[in-house]
Amino acid sequence: MSSIHAQLISIKGQVVEQDSKSPIPLVAISISGTEKKTAETDQNGRFLIKNVQAGEYNIIIAKSGYVPLTFKKVIGKNGLDLGKLEMTTASTAIHNSLADMAVADLELDNDMEVQEISGLLSSSKDIYANVASYTFSPMRFKIRGYDSEYSDTYLNGVQMNDMISGYGVWSLWGGLNDATRNQESSVGIETGNYSFGNIGGVVNIDTRASNYRPGIKVTYSNSNRTYNNRMMATYSTGLMNNGWAVTASISRRWGDNAYVDGVFYDAWAGFLAVEKKFNPKHTLALTALASPTERGVAAGATQEAYDLTGTNYYNPNIGYQNGKLRNARVRDNFEPVFILNHYWNINNKTKLTTSAGFRFGRNGYSALNWYDAPDPRPDYYRNLPSYYSQMSTPPNYLAAEQVTALWKNGNARYIDFDRLYDVNYNNQDVIKDGNGNVVADGLRSKYIIEDRRTDQKQLNLNMLLNTEINKNIAINGGVQFRWNKTANFKTIKDLMGGDYWYDIDQFAERDFKNDINKIQSDLNNPYRIVRKGDKYGYDYDANIMNAGVWGMANFSYYKLDFYAGIDASYTSFYRDGKYRKGLFPDDSFGKSAKQNFMNYGLKAGATYKITGRHYLTANVAYIQRAPYFRDAYISPRTRDEVISGLKESKVFSVDGSYVLRTPVIKARITGYYTYMKDQTKTLSFYDDYYRSFGNYIMNGIAESHAGVELGLEYKILPVLTAQAAFGYGNYEYQSNPVYLQTVDNTGDILSEGKVYWKGGKVSGTPQTAASIGLTYNAPKFWWVGINGNYFGRSYIDMNPILRTDKARTELDGQYTKQEEFGDGFTMDLFAGASFRIAYKYFLGINVSVSNVLNNKDLKSGGFEQLRISQNKDTNTYARPFDSKYFYMYGANYFVNVNFRF
Repeated sequence: MSSIHAQLISIKGQVVEQDSKSPIPLVAISISGTEKKTAETDQNGRFLIKNVQAGEYNIIIAKSGYVPLTFKKVIGKNGLDLGKLEMTTASTAIHNSLADMAVADLELDNDMEVQEISGLLSSSKDIYANVASYTFSPMRFKIRGYDSEYSDTYLNGVQMNDMISGYGVWSLWGGLNDATRNQESSVGIETGNYSFGNIGGVVNIDTRASNYRPGIKVTYSNSNRTYNNRMMATYSTGLMNNGWAVTASISRRWGDNAYVDGVFYDAWAGFLAVEKKFNPKHTLALTALASPTERGVAAGATQEAYDLTGTNYYNPNIGYQNGKLRNARVRDNFEPVFILNHYWNINNKTKLTTSAGFRFGRNGYSALNWYDAPDPRPDYYRNLPSYYSQMSTPPNYLAAEQVTALWKNGNARYIDFDRLYDVNYNNQDVIKDGNGNVVADGLRSKYIIEDRRTDQKQLNLNMLLNTEINKNIAINGGVQFRWNKTANFKTIKDLMGGDYWYDIDQFAERDFKNDINKIQSDLNNPYRIVRKGDKYGYDYDANIMNAGVWGMANFSYYKLDFYAGIDASYTSFYRDGKYRKGLFPDDSFGKSAKQNFMNYGLKAGATYKITGRHYLTANVAYIQRAPYFRDAYISPRTRDEVISGLKESKVFSVDGSYVLRTPVIKARITGYYTYMKDQTKTLSFYDDYYRSFGNYIMNGIAESHAGVELGLEYKILPVLTAQAAFGYGNYEYQSNPVYLQTVDNTGDILSEGKVYWKGGKVSGTPQTAASIGLTYNAPKFWWVGINGNYFGRSYIDMNPILRTDKARTELDGQYTKQEEFGDGFTMDLFAGASFRIAYKYFLGINVSVSNVLNNKDLKSGGFEQLRISQNKDTNTYARPFDSKYFYMYGANYFVNVNFRF
């Protein structure tokens, strides 16, 4: 009787494409276990295998041009419905592999702020976004020229953008590539079902345990980029019969001096997702992840330093200590994230998702500091030959030649850590308080390494409602609450042989030598002696709260789809000082006044379906945004003074597209225009003209971003695909903002006026980028491809001081003209293969060689230094300090091997 019953068991399911969700016909389905059977999907992607005996089976889903699926399932007496099985195209698999490699590029941090491309890890179905996210990433390309604050990143419906700056925070889950692979993304103004969105796209990373492919995947990667080695292991149960699902992942990345000297990497990462489906209506899901990382940082340098060392990858942050290479600039962060989601299927048309997220931990960035001692940095302007040949009066060419020789043949290019220790070893000193009492006696460090900390605690609470009113109308909406407290302070990381550090303000000491109170970092704890691990210098909390509500109505008809949405939010923030600064005793300690802003946003868009293959789309958005904490205060390190006239920024954006989707050609061409105004920017630096450390505040910054995007994929043959992407933008400043320069020690105004930025170019990205490539996908699950890439019209980040009336009058025109970087061409090769072993295991290999032509002269970024030398005789500007640059890597590789079972 049982054998007869077993013959009635069946296995069924539907196979669809991961990106488009469209059914895939003629997919081979094979099962092996208690017995072996095969089947093939029909035109709707469905399959049915009848008369299967109960037991455990290995199931393989395979078709040429797609990455095969393999997993184990226990088939009980009621048979098995596999539901929808999503297959990844070979081109998407290539993108995923190359995206991993692009992440390795972006994980090389430096002193220049760069965009973390929000869609970097996403398998977007948009061709242009795919190419831009990995092929263009080595040149720090920004889609439409936007910084990442204009792109929203969500983790299971919880927004993860940094509340201090708005930037994306992909580093929080660095190394967890497999665990964060499941994503939904939108491009530009368009938005998904989980948020109001932004103007630069939205990505939602889905970490529900039940949505991972069951099985185990082990990966090893080798590269000569930011790290040398990476290992990952991921295990997923899938949704089990008891309603539980578990997915876990762990990774390790490590390496030393992979491409740039001193850029070491030491990182771990862990991920755990647990889900319980109580019944068809209620599901609870927990996600926990962390990525503790320590890595050496590369800094930009002047062209003079690059030429002296013979490489465009010289790193001025490094030196030798006892014969071993050491990096003074190290990032060290550990910020775990926990997210709890409740999914409630109210009925078959309405879903309510409630989420809570918490992020906390440490984020450190080390740097040299010194007191009453020469600047130890090798590329300090007085340590370069040009100081003697160009900045000395009269020029001292003999000294310039001697310094040149030391740079080329000696150790002048390195930080002399041994000398710094010797200085501290020989600096016996006694510190007394105002009453003559000894507070410290011993080796007083003149050189130290400090750790600049920004330790965050962030709480997110939100609810999301998705409902279908009828077959034509759907409503999405939500409420969101976000709270953030970021502790900003410095600690002593290394006394470098000394016994202590005297915590006073050395800039104040120079100006107020006879006022013992003004030089104190904290009047509540005067004459403070600090040692390793102690806080010093400054200590304050940034407290931010944001609450919002949004709604989006979507309408879908035979020829026309359209949507409209609104967003309203309230933002409040304040500074909470932990030190009573001697310079500002009444404005530094305790809680400041709150800054409050009410903002709104509007969005609308439409898609006109000319036919089932030809579409026209249009989108428009107007968004107000409260100023970020980082831009609101003149000098948050020292006081709570807010920038005068602080207001919300406004963004207007519109785009229109033609989209073509056929079995042979997929294409999108888009035109876009964005106008941003009422932006604020603050800078802090040492001003040689006023001989003072000061603050530079600009108000009323406006910029426009206009351009076209083209993405094209053409299937020349079933196994040969051509792909092309082209982006041309014009990103310009549209205003001459007003500026105010103050003395950091007193708050006194040094100068004010206009910055003549109008017509200047927005920096940080090529404004022209193009790529064309071919990919051959063999029927036996291997592929090979080539890309040719062009980059042009990149511009240096401008020093606003050079665009003031004073600078334009006193400096030669060559110093006030914005530099345009040269254009360049690169070529990439990639290949991969997937092997099925014993019908149940899969081995995957991917290899990428980027910039095969070894072009080492492409500047990927740069900035004009803020300091300007002066003519002492005439008390006028002489020449600005030389600009600093970053270069794209030459030829480099990434090898990825994974084993699935």
